Amino acid sequence: MLDIYFFPSSCMAMPEDPRGLVHAGSIDFDAHRSLAVVFDQCGHAGANLSYFGDSLLRPEQVVTMRRVFAASTGVLGAHRGQIAAFKAIRGILDRAAEEDSGLAAFCD
Repeated sequence: MLDIYFFPSSCMAMPEDPRGLVHAGSIDFDAHRSLAVVFDQCGHAGANLSYFGDSLLRPEQVVTMRRVFAASTGVLGAHRGQIAAFKAIRGILDRAAEEDSGLAAFCD
């Protein structure tokens, strides 16, 4: 499971653990894998949210990732799990962008 937390834009380093951070949501391996094409595009754009390691996205990377997700709506198939995962991640990105927040993701 990849647990994602909102991360204050004033912080510059990845925390060792999520204590004190607000939980934004989670994504499981199958959901992450179903969006592999979109996550690869995000990585190429400089906003990598890896499933197998902890990740930190600065607010500007959140905006980049949000832009990639917005442009990728036509890439998705009709698989219900894929659509649900897309909407969940898109919701997290939207909220983080609205709050000018970064995201910290912890793989467990």
